[in-house]
Amino acid sequence: MKLLILDGCPDPRLRTHCTPYRGTYRAHPTHCDEIPDHSEINRLFFWFLDEGGELGVVQDLSKALRFAELWNARLMEQDRFEVLEVVDGDATSEGGGHFLGFDLSSGYNNSLLSSGLRQGAGIARLPEPVQELCALVSRHYAPQLNPQGLFQTFDAASLCLRSMIALQDLSPNLFEGGDLRDFRPVGLFAVGGDKPTTLSLR
Repeated sequence: MKLLILDGCPDPRLRTHCTPYRGTYRAHPTHCDEIPDHSEINRLFFWFLDEGGELGVVQDLSKALRFAELWNARLMEQDRFEVLEVVDGDATSEGGGHFLGFDLSSGYNNSLLSSGLRQGAGIARLPEPVQELCALVSRHYAPQLNPQGLFQTFDAASLCLRSMIALQDLSPNLFEGGDLRDFRPVGLFAVGGDKPTTLSLR
């Protein structure tokens, strides 16, 4: 089981766009500088770094939930972390989580959906045929995003990605630098419980 611990929007400039978005392009938990390294929250942070690496993908559900719980006790409700199970393609949840939707993600920490498929200001400087195609993609696929800012079906996510790849082939770096073929649909499921979690870090 691949788990992500995510909160908020990692780029303050996108915060207004990220408000309903619950996909992979969000902030990971950090070190809590206010308390010593031997505190539980910081020992869990070092575990997170060690197991999660650059992508922040962990497998220990109990520790992930406890780390989120400790951080959430320090945060405003709108800024709280959640633990998500991420699955490739249309695979089912191993942890029985609540389905949120499909993101178009690269490496589980980037997304083509974090802006809600809104057109950027730079579109106006592109050739008119590219502008028209961008507008068509936005008009067709943005209304299909669910209240979490994600696609409800794998087919819709796949078709949108294919359209964006074709457009970027016509206009390099249109949506993202590099090759959009590194992106793929991933399913996201919220996991966790209501009861406080206790565990041993030894």
